Amino acid sequence: MLRYAILELLHHKPLSGYDLRRRFGGSIVFFWKANHSQIYPELKRMENEGLLSAKRVPHEWRPTKKVYAITPKGQRDLEAWLRRRPKLQSVKDEMMLRCFAFHLVPADEADAQIRHHRDLHEERLRHYIAIRKDLERKHGRLLETADPILFWNVLTLRQAIAHERTYIAWCRWALRRHQAFRDRMERGHAHLAG
Repeated sequence: MLRYAILELLHHKPLSGYDLRRRFGGSIVFFWKANHSQIYPELKRMENEGLLSAKRVPHEWRPTKKVYAITPKGQRDLEAWLRRRPKLQSVKDEMMLRCFAFHLVPADEADAQIRHHRDLHEERLRHYIAIRKDLERKHGRLLETADPILFWNVLTLRQAIAHERTYIAWCRWALRRHQAFRDRMERGHAHLAG
């Protein structure tokens, strides 16, 4: 999937590896994460497969950089991928895996981890909302745009915001349910002891 994210970004304009890395940290961070160690090997593979071309661009005050552009073969590959139906995404959520095993740690530790995770999602939500507000300042009513690129970017941003809100709500709910569980267990032990 990384290759299709790269092809889509290069579809707009040629970019250096550094520029691509920055885009992965910005415009598509809502739905796709890629590390430096993944991007450069994938660029090399894609260049070898003829999906993109690379040109060295000299700079006066910086080292020469390699700028990548999508090739006609890369464009065809991207369009073919877009026409295929996606599979249902598999879920890999470390927090849910931890939650599944929280019966093995003290209750306070489980709660602390859930609160920490909630805080991380709240921080990400604030970041996404700031991006949305910035886009609204620049472009006005986002869903009324005539720009197809902006329109689809806004839809992915809206999904990311909804995901963060849902995850935060789940963390709050889990903390309440865990407290109710603990209270019930405490009452049960008190009843047995009495």
